[in-house]
Amino acid sequence: DIFPGMSFVQGNNVSLAVMSNNLDELQTYFDQLKEGGKVQMELQETFWSKCYGTLVDRYGIHWQISYEA
Repeated sequence: DIFPGMSFVQGNNVSLAVMSNNLDELQTYFDQLKEGGKVQMELQETFWSKCYGTLVDRYGIHWQISYEA
């Protein structure tokens, strides 16, 4: 699943997801994973989650961070 406006790149077809009902914990994970990486979508409210963001860490691993009530 590739977001609109993003192109397929070999290796970006798999991502790891972290889900939690603790917003502080999610912010901590996001901040640690983005060090040396690239944020694709800052943590923000979406229609499907109170807090959601995506990034690629320094090792090229794609992450989805999401609040789950």
